[in-house]
Amino acid sequence: MQNIKILFGRKIKEIRKKRKMTQAQLAELVNVDDKHISCIESGKNFPSADLIERFVNVLNIEPKELFEFYHLQDPDNLKKEILYMLDKLQDEEISLVYKYIRTFLL
Repeated sequence: MQNIKILFGRKIKEIRKKRKMTQAQLAELVNVDDKHISCIESGKNFPSADLIERFVNVLNIEPKELFEFYHLQDPDNLKKEILYMLDKLQDEEISLVYKYIRTFLL
C-alpha cells in the first residue's frame, strides 16, 4: 500500500472536487491557509485530529470516509490486491466476479 499521507491527500482532493470546491474555499471553511490544503492533498503534510474533525464537519461526511481510499492506490498495487483476493475465492465466487468484470468490458 502507498503512503497513508499521499492516499489521504488524494481522498481529500477527491471529496473537495466532488463538492466543486477550490482549495481556497475549503481552506477558508476549515480555517487554514490554502497552502496547507495543497500540502495535505499532495501528501507532504498530514492533518491534525482537530483539522480532520473540521473536514468531517465542513464536508458533511463520516470520519471513516476520509480513510476509505483503497481505490486511490496506483493501478499496479490494485492489480496485485485483486489477484490476492481472487486466490482466496471459491470456484463459484470466481464465476460471479467474472460476470461483474465482464459487464464493465462490454
